[in-house]
Amino acid sequence: MDDDAETQGLPWLWINWRDQIVSFHEEAGYEKLEFSSNEEKLEYVFRKCSNGFRIQ
Repeated sequence: MDDDAETQGLPWLWINWRDQIVSFHEEAGYEKLEFSSNEEKLEYVFRKCSNGFRIQ
């Protein structure tokens, strides 16, 4: 399998609890969260959005 294909869409997010921001890309000072699937990751994002978190 192509290395680029393997790294795309990995079930990771980065979160800044203090500023309530969820990011789809790595950010300095953010906590990395790992998920078992992309579906689980997106469900988490939707829950955070409904609780006031911003998405970056």
